[in-house]
Amino acid sequence: MLCSHFAPFGAADIPEYLTYLEKSETEISDSCICSRIAWNPGFRYQKAIIAGLYCLISDGGVFTTPHLVMPIGPVTREAIRQVVDTIYPHFEHLGWPMRILYINESHLSLFESPKAYHIQISHNECFSDYVYDTASLVSLSGKSLHAKRNHLNRFFREYPDYKYTRLTAQDREACLSLVASWCSERNLDCRDLRESDYRAIRTLFDHFDLLSVRGGVIRIGGEVMAFAMGSRCRKTGIIHFEKARTELTGLYAAINKLVVEQEFSDCAEINREEDMGIEGLKKAKQSYGPTRMIHKYEATLTPL
Repeated sequence: MLCSHFAPFGAADIPEYLTYLEKSETEISDSCICSRIAWNPGFRYQKAIIAGLYCLISDGGVFTTPHLVMPIGPVTREAIRQVVDTIYPHFEHLGWPMRILYINESHLSLFESPKAYHIQISHNECFSDYVYDTASLVSLSGKSLHAKRNHLNRFFREYPDYKYTRLTAQDREACLSLVASWCSERNLDCRDLRESDYRAIRTLFDHFDLLSVRGGVIRIGGEVMAFAMGSRCRKTGIIHFEKARTELTGLYAAINKLVVEQEFSDCAEINREEDMGIEGLKKAKQSYGPTRMIHKYEATLTPL
């Protein structure tokens, strides 16, 4: 059930959203415009500008329960208080709990202000972002990354005819075909956002130029074998999606290195997003030696 008071959020709102994001200090990958647009079909965001802040409201969509996304812009305690006081009555009318998601750690002190509410703060490690040193991902130096270098060197030896190119909108069909095959091999429904990122990747291709997507493609024998899609947010590169044929040893290591090296050399750090509690994904992200984690906090507000 959507909230009739607020307007739908969509691709037409990209320029305005970016204006507010530039004034925000959040590091959380979900706040990046590519993430917001890619997963919008699953969250069904609605928008509102309150107290000079850009607010996104979701009825939970297919992923979770109703919530307010942490507002972006020049956030202050007073502005947060006004946002909560404005939106809470709408949530209450619909019987929704007042949840605020994607709160950066540096913003937690802002929630000391709404004195009319009891506030419970929590976070789930499964949704924390993994952040890496860019130079480390390119060089793969050090004992801890020895296995990665071996995989990468094996790929270069076994597939010397590989071709790396910068990702373009024209790569859409070949990349989506790879994702569809990836889903089919795992018996996943590529139309279901809860099972597959196919639709999210398709959405980024639909708005490729508006979103300033960065990425790369590896082809062997003219066929797309791997690709990655990302974007830059301030001085950080964010890798949103990465897919590769698993039967080719070292292919994931190759697309990881080459995309960072070729497309994100102007970024000091690389954010490879969360592991969602998926053990294999968690192991893979940890294996590259993150330098730090970005926790995503949630505030649940109830009236006193």
